[in-house]
Amino acid sequence: MSLRALPPSERAFATLVVLVLTLTLGMGLGLVFTRELKPAGPNQTPAARSRLTAVLEGVMAGNVTPAEVQRFKAWVAAGATQAEFAQVEAVVANNCASCHAQGGQFPRIASFEDLRPLAVEAGPAGLLGLVDAGTLHLLAFPLVFLVAAGGYLRRTTLPRRGLLMGTCALAVLFDAGQWWVRQGRPGMGVLWATWLASLALLATLVVLVAVVLAELWGPRSGQGPVRNNLG
Repeated sequence: MSLRALPPSERAFATLVVLVLTLTLGMGLGLVFTRELKPAGPNQTPAARSRLTAVLEGVMAGNVTPAEVQRFKAWVAAGATQAEFAQVEAVVANNCASCHAQGGQFPRIASFEDLRPLAVEAGPAGLLGLVDAGTLHLLAFPLVFLVAAGGYLRRTTLPRRGLLMGTCALAVLFDAGQWWVRQGRPGMGVLWATWLASLALLATLVVLVAVVLAELWGPRSGQGPVRNNLG
């Protein structure tokens, strides 16, 4: 059934869904900005409970001893400086780099430059803090567009809706592809790809939502002013 033919209650529900999808994408892109597009400055003070500490006490607790965790905490508390990095460098080399070296698992953890952003960034807070970069790029963003385009855009009367649906698919594939190549690690030579992918996702969803909302609440054909033929 076309969106134009839906009763008001169903159109209101569809509007709520697309707005929630927009909010979801917006929050996801916000996390991309803080984690991938806004690297930690050299003088930035580490968070009270850093992402590094949260990971070491959480999912990676089985890979480090309590004494090693304390060494990392002491390094973070001292400012996570390069001068003090020696106290944790051996742990990084022995416990982290084997899986998180160049070309390995996300995120890369093999040097001071890799570890400092994790020491500076605040640890997980709420459900969004538990979402990693891979989940955003490979699952959350595609799901947003799958629901928005597959559930609503295809039911509009837009003459070239197939072209817009194809653009949505290309934006999602480009975003997932650039993340896969970069493995979530910003670099001066490829950071532009993350910016471009984020802008492409946002612009495409804005157009998609605008089309769907216009279809839901725009003027209906055949509903012009009623003419009085009496007299």
